[in-house]
Amino acid sequence: MIKRLITAFITIPIFLAMIYYEGLFLQVGLAIMVVIGLYEFSRFYQNQVYWDYLLLAGLSLLALAYTGLYDSFLVLWFAIQLIYYLIRATFTDYKPLEQIWQMAAVFYVAGLFSFIWLLRTDFGFKWVIFGVFITWITDSTAYFTGLKYGKTQLAPKISPKKTIEGSIGGLIGATAVGLVFAVIYSYSIIAVVLLSVALSVIGQMGDLVESAIKRERGVKDSGRILPGHGGILDRFDSMLFVLPSLYFLLRIFIV
Repeated sequence: MIKRLITAFITIPIFLAMIYYEGLFLQVGLAIMVVIGLYEFSRFYQNQVYWDYLLLAGLSLLALAYTGLYDSFLVLWFAIQLIYYLIRATFTDYKPLEQIWQMAAVFYVAGLFSFIWLLRTDFGFKWVIFGVFITWITDSTAYFTGLKYGKTQLAPKISPKKTIEGSIGGLIGATAVGLVFAVIYSYSIIAVVLLSVALSVIGQMGDLVESAIKRERGVKDSGRILPGHGGILDRFDSMLFVLPSLYFLLRIFIV
């Protein structure tokens, strides 16, 4: 717990500053996080890693978001990187489908991380912080509620320590964040609370997804770069589902 607190004390201000100052600061920060995330994802597998493909596809997808070409060029990007991957895998080990995890890594890491930038540029600092705090409070309240009251396993085959009681605690914590946010910005309390609960559920699903990936590959943590937390993917597993969902919901109901 001490390691977790020290790491959080150091890294949270840096992450929030990246979001606040946006621009090159956030772009470089996200690029570093994507590279680390791709490395962590590659550690799940013991076979050959196509680093040229992972870096080119991952960073170019992130660049699409940065340049504002994300919508219009996304189909073209998908076609080009797919062709490159298939040729690369075919003439490397003749097993393109066996290496398909590398495409999944690009979409999971670079694709989902890019929504931090898209949400910040399209909807502003407050909505990114809203999504971030929904994730953090859900994780924290779910953890401590489960620790104290948890009895019924939520998904025993995926993550035996997670409980239904902890999950409910996470939903309550997210509701509290929604109430505060709605009051501060004079939004509809009902609408924001419903949004908060939905995002809390999505975030918990993101946590379970990464737990399932790690269980499938037989690893405990994605990495060790964050003492007490594990890797970048361990720390952002829920957020990588929350922020894209928040972005699309805002696009639908606001834009």
